[in-house]
Amino acid sequence: MQRRTLKMMEESNDEQPEMVSHEEAVLAEREATQLLSTPGARLPQSIQQVSAPSPLPAFLTQKTEPVTPQSVTPTPIPVKSGSATDSKVSGQGQKAPGVLEIPHEGKKMVEVPVSDPPASTQSSNEGSSSLFGWISGNSLVNKMVEKTKSSMESVITTLDPGMKEVLYSGGDIKVAVTSSKDNKVVPVREAFQKVFGRATVTGKASESTTAAQPVGYTAGLKSAEERISNLRKTGSLLDREVVVSVEGFIVEILPDKWFEMSCLVLKDSAHGIDLQTFSQPTFIPSDIVMAAQDKTPSDYPYRWAGLAVTIGEIIESKNPHIGHADWQMVFSGVSRRQSISLAAQALAHMYKEKLPTSFVS
Repeated sequence: MQRRTLKMMEESNDEQPEMVSHEEAVLAEREATQLLSTPGARLPQSIQQVSAPSPLPAFLTQKTEPVTPQSVTPTPIPVKSGSATDSKVSGQGQKAPGVLEIPHEGKKMVEVPVSDPPASTQSSNEGSSSLFGWISGNSLVNKMVEKTKSSMESVITTLDPGMKEVLYSGGDIKVAVTSSKDNKVVPVREAFQKVFGRATVTGKASESTTAAQPVGYTAGLKSAEERISNLRKTGSLLDREVVVSVEGFIVEILPDKWFEMSCLVLKDSAHGIDLQTFSQPTFIPSDIVMAAQDKTPSDYPYRWAGLAVTIGEIIESKNPHIGHADWQMVFSGVSRRQSISLAAQALAHMYKEKLPTSFVS
């Protein structure tokens, strides 16, 4: 053992000092102590100059305790009263969560406050409503809109006259005219559409059983009413349908002064309305009336009501370049269609005034 100690000390003197553990240092110290305590034992001169090895730092020799994992206790979440009951944890283990039960005290009706719309939305709505209210209540704007509408409709109807019936047909007003001729149906349609805005006017052919050319107001009115009666007999006209009849006649308003006029009759059995009106008179030369009287035989069965031939036929026979359908334009500058249109407008206005307010609106 002494030799081992000496050998190790000699080797340590020749080599670089190296780190030794604590156990080796203690063991070396013991051997040196034993060697020195032995009587007569002497150390070599080189060994005596070597100091004992210093102990290792404390942080290397200090024993570290193993870290044991600590159980983390979950922080309990506070539960408000009334939302759910406190769950009870038993020592036998955790159980699957059951259905939450709401206690009787927690079953209260919670009033949800009604949130008012944002001020910006309210202001925008009020601004838009006030703007539209100003537009709808402004007479100038309404006139401009109506004028623009009428201008567009005028352009459309000018380019295509047949579009008038399409644009203004419909509504609650439905009228039947006791004739299929355009010079009677078209002016009546335009008049009712102008007064009511929208109206459906159709023509249905019908003839009177009186004289071909009625003479006098009474004869003209009788002939117009007979057209309505004959149309009802054929079943073409419903019992409660509005009907307008137009009949032309001649009358001597002044001595030896004859005029042609048209009688317009409106009957509405549903509302008990019966109206009559007349168109403006058109002057007729006396020689034409005399010619029509000469061509009417003395035994004509309807001599009491008028003549056997119409004034238009006499004019066309004397003046072939003038047609029998619209001779009024040549004699007075106003066509029969125009005169019937003005009279039909007056008739439609009187009819509108007679109708109930709820029906018109």
